[in-house]
Amino acid sequence: MKNDLDVGHVPSVKVPLTIRKPGRPRAIPAELEPVVTDLHRLGYGYRAIARILREEYHISPDFSTIKRVLKRLGILPHHGSPSKLSTD
Repeated sequence: MKNDLDVGHVPSVKVPLTIRKPGRPRAIPAELEPVVTDLHRLGYGYRAIARILREEYHISPDFSTIKRVLKRLGILPHHGSPSKLSTD
């Protein structure tokens, strides 16, 4: 009995490989970081930005994650830097 499948030739298919980085995935994807910065510049607070991301983008980061992202992007001053509101 002859097999109908030709096993001698296997077509090659190029599948793009994505290499996963080690560790926990980010709570806010890199694609949404501009949304976070835009909302912050519009005057929304950390909790409001977290609520908007939860309601519209179906991700639920903590408000402290929003603060950490803004610090990492250089929008907020890092801890220990002089305040702009000093009355010297």
